[in-house]
Amino acid sequence: MKIVYNIVKSLRPYFFSLREIKEDVSLDIKIPVSWKYGDFSHSDSVPFTIKKQDQKETFTLISLIAPATVEGYEVVFKYAKSIITTNKEEEEKVKLFNKKVEELKQLFLSSPLDKLKDISFEKDVLRNTESVGEIELGDTEGSSTDRAT
Repeated sequence: MKIVYNIVKSLRPYFFSLREIKEDVSLDIKIPVSWKYGDFSHSDSVPFTIKKQDQKETFTLISLIAPATVEGYEVVFKYAKSIITTNKEEEEKVKLFNKKVEELKQLFLSSPLDKLKDISFEKDVLRNTESVGEIELGDTEGSSTDRAT
């Protein structure tokens, strides 16, 4: 039972219920109404469906449905974790974006025009041509480099 508890705990506070209906497993999660849930890749060979059960002002209740087999259970739990992880990451990105926009706004308000002209932004590179150098933004952790210009 500890295994089931740990799996359900990992989905909190979004876990709603787990049911077997006929020959299927249905994992129900209650997520914020703004979250996306149908755009995730699903390469498993197990048949899998998502059904919106209910929607209120602040939440959507969805069922992740697959055959009631070991693989089916694995797929619904994996997909639920993916929905939660991806949407929480997107929320964090929005918060970070808003914070950085505010920092940039403050920089523009407090810096002289000639200094601001030296700042440039390029895809995968953030550069301050005068003082900071060039920083490559890599795809993997630890791949950033700092080079003087």
